[in-house]
Amino acid sequence: MSAAVSELAKAYPAISLEGDIKQHAEDFVVEELLDIPFSDDGEFDWLWVEKRGQNTDFVARQLARHANLASKAVSYSGMKDRHAVTRQWFCVHTPGKQRLDWQGVAGEGWRVTKALRHRQKLRRGTHSGNRFTLLLRNVKGESDAAGERLETLSREGFPNYFAEQRFGIDGGNLVQCRRWFEGDFSPKRFQRGILLSSARSFLFNEVLSRRVELGCWNSALDEGELFALRDSGSVFSDTVDDGLRQRLQVGDIHPTGPLFGKVGKTTVGETVAQFEDQIIDRHPLLRDGLLRFDASMARRSLRVMPVSLVAEWPARDQLQLSFSLPKGCFATALVRELLTPPVATTQENNST
Repeated sequence: MSAAVSELAKAYPAISLEGDIKQHAEDFVVEELLDIPFSDDGEFDWLWVEKRGQNTDFVARQLARHANLASKAVSYSGMKDRHAVTRQWFCVHTPGKQRLDWQGVAGEGWRVTKALRHRQKLRRGTHSGNRFTLLLRNVKGESDAAGERLETLSREGFPNYFAEQRFGIDGGNLVQCRRWFEGDFSPKRFQRGILLSSARSFLFNEVLSRRVELGCWNSALDEGELFALRDSGSVFSDTVDDGLRQRLQVGDIHPTGPLFGKVGKTTVGETVAQFEDQIIDRHPLLRDGLLRFDASMARRSLRVMPVSLVAEWPARDQLQLSFSLPKGCFATALVRELLTPPVATTQENNST
């Protein structure tokens, strides 16, 4: 059982365009999008941190050490790629302490560039999305076709696959998850969420890939489909009529797929459930393990629409892409619909 995204169905025919991604950290820049009014008082220091070559958890521990606090005193909204230049918020809870001076605070591969005070804690998933700036190097092929494909991706979106980063190096997270479910491995508490997430992500990708093959990844499969609003991600059901099809066509809403687990508040209709169950039932070890360890059912958009997609050619063999995606979506899922052969990236478990 492979977790390789390269084996999943593509939404668009291949074009003659090759290139390399993530040759250097500066080739993959991620900036967290989070817009809130700061109170400028309270017991939480919010820190805007730039990092390169380090993962998010490592930086959080370094900030806690600098403040002489336990690791749990530092929070963040989402994980970011290690092999990239990323900018994101961290939050340090300093109750009863004088406001710390964060000016110039830095470590190996990271630095605090701004500090603000706020009354509320930064919680996971608070950010709305991420802004990406990617530089593809050694690009060869049809530049005109690349421009047309990017226009299509901007207008029609692309399959919202979980990329290789979700599954770890060589799919190691999914391998460990299978061993856990088979009883051959006992993960530490902090590892369990990562492994369960890899299993749910794999099953989601399998369902999405089949819908891409059938040509209904961006349309309603049947009555009983659950849809997600483009901006908020809120999930709802509705009658499939001309009005709803129009909303799907313009990208106002998206069809959804399963993040498998125990039945939650939102359930799909019988036809859609049978379709999804047939695919998930091919992987009984993952299915039964997720149920046994109480993973909860959720839905995820099958399609994602890039916002403000801009392409530039700084050199004949370099293509720079800038765009925003909702939180939890992968920039490399867009790039794989552009480049051929499949995109190769450094694999790790940072994705949000």
